[in-house]
Amino acid sequence: MGYAGKFAAVSKAVPLGKVASPQAMTEGVSPSRLPPQVKIASGGKKDYTIKKRCGVQAAGADAGDETMKRRDFCKGLAVTLAAGTLAPAAALPQAGAATALVGRAVPDDYYTLWYRSDRCGADLRHDYYYSDSLFDHPATEYDNQLALATLGMAAAADCPWESDQRYWMEGEVGRADHIRDAFAKLGFTEVQLFNYTHSLNDTPDTVGCAIARKTLVRGGRQVTIIGAFLRGSGYGAEWSGNLHAGPGSAHTGFVTAARQLVGKIRAYVQASAKRQPLGTLKLWMGGYSRGGGVANLVAARLPAVLPQLEKKNTFVYTFATPAALTAADCPELQQDFDNNHAADGRLKKNWGTSNIFNIVSSGDVVPRVLPAEWGFYRNGNDRFLPSTVIPAELEALNDRSTRMEGTPIDFGRLAVTEEADAVLRPMMELFCDRQTYYEDYEDAMRCMLQCATTRTEEEVTRGIVRDDAAVVAQLRSMELMQRFPQEKLERCVQAASALSRPVLEKLGSAVPLQAQQIVIPMLAVGLCFELQPETVQLVADFVLSTITVQGQLSGILKTVLCHFQENYITVLEAYDPADHGMEPYTRREEL
Repeated sequence: MGYAGKFAAVSKAVPLGKVASPQAMTEGVSPSRLPPQVKIASGGKKDYTIKKRCGVQAAGADAGDETMKRRDFCKGLAVTLAAGTLAPAAALPQAGAATALVGRAVPDDYYTLWYRSDRCGADLRHDYYYSDSLFDHPATEYDNQLALATLGMAAAADCPWESDQRYWMEGEVGRADHIRDAFAKLGFTEVQLFNYTHSLNDTPDTVGCAIARKTLVRGGRQVTIIGAFLRGSGYGAEWSGNLHAGPGSAHTGFVTAARQLVGKIRAYVQASAKRQPLGTLKLWMGGYSRGGGVANLVAARLPAVLPQLEKKNTFVYTFATPAALTAADCPELQQDFDNNHAADGRLKKNWGTSNIFNIVSSGDVVPRVLPAEWGFYRNGNDRFLPSTVIPAELEALNDRSTRMEGTPIDFGRLAVTEEADAVLRPMMELFCDRQTYYEDYEDAMRCMLQCATTRTEEEVTRGIVRDDAAVVAQLRSMELMQRFPQEKLERCVQAASALSRPVLEKLGSAVPLQAQQIVIPMLAVGLCFELQPETVQLVADFVLSTITVQGQLSGILKTVLCHFQENYITVLEAYDPADHGMEPYTRREEL
């Protein structure tokens, strides 16, 4: 079957009242893993369908039976029997199989979770399937349903768009509202938050993390599921830490945050165990972008500091995950390192065994900022979501996007693998190597990002744009900028004012207010560090494209569009796991 045919087979759902062939309904799915009814969000309405499940992919024992909500059971069973898909030996779904000791056992169902959309500048909702039985199989088996649920929780861990109205404030001030709501819906309790209370103008090497648990008796066994989800968006000036590579080869910003978080999660587990026996401990962890990069390191370390946590019970899914280590770095933060490649560096034919899965869009350049060419890789198995130029697939993806909240994505505007390569290439030529980046560019890059993500109360509430004197004062307050004399700062701010006009013109006739507020400080930093004007404009274009999602459809903007969570949600839902790649790739019509 060609690419287009495979995609259509995965994406096509069979409405109730129509019967698919048994072969189509059960292809690649064991009888005990037949899916419940699939509920697809469509303009706020519930569309009940039976769909081939993109499910668990690994050898090993079956996970056990999934259960349906009681009100859907009879309807779903009738359709399933009509399709001839229920094997005689398969046990019927059982309701009320779990008893909660802490938190709640929730029905197997789709749950609506909130997430921050930087692309739309709004807080949006999406439905994800969740069942406590998702953790019955070993964590080393990839499970697409669990991957999607993890993406939903990781997205909920981001600060809501609405909370930006209190950007400069200390305290939680609503920054964890989405993840609190998500934990409550899925039956988790005893929520603790880490690093959600500092002002978003601060620039620490930390990462926000929300953690909660539930303890259940399932099948006569006591099980504790601890969910830990790391913030990957809406974290303000913490963004500058993404470019804090540091003097060694390991990424200082990510490693520092990971080491801090390991201790916090360990303390949470130990405190929970003192209050009540945990039984079998299972950890569910996820993160997106910065959160994914840190989660990738934390997951490797936790089994060593929590002896009761077995690898088979540590479920880790990360998304848009930046690499942070080379093979020589931080062995205590490595597990299944660079699992896509053999010891001699050749790409494996298939993934090795791991409980860490990193899901990366083939057109997304962010996970490649510290590139493989410099020896940087991730722990676990990298699974690359395909980019595509096949018209039928682009049409199907666009159709899926129209059924989500917010402005639909035009997938024809997203970067394919080769375009992401083209964006990355001049960056690598500019920075040359890891050491050159650290010595000649890192401080400038970090300060430019700090300017882009620092917002005063007056800027947020009154929409002011700082004059030159206020920009100079802002730069003088930044630790890494205090090396420059007042005269140089003033001269560079004046030059940045002139340089800002052509930069802003690229964003179109309606220039967003935030772009007007950040462009002069950002450009002035680059000039103070005496970067080449082309370099300053390259960085400014990338930052402004990321923040405003506006401008000419350049390669940079196309890769930025690939980084947004809506792209990950749509593509992960659309493609069969068999279509994930061992490396970035673009799907094309077969000749």
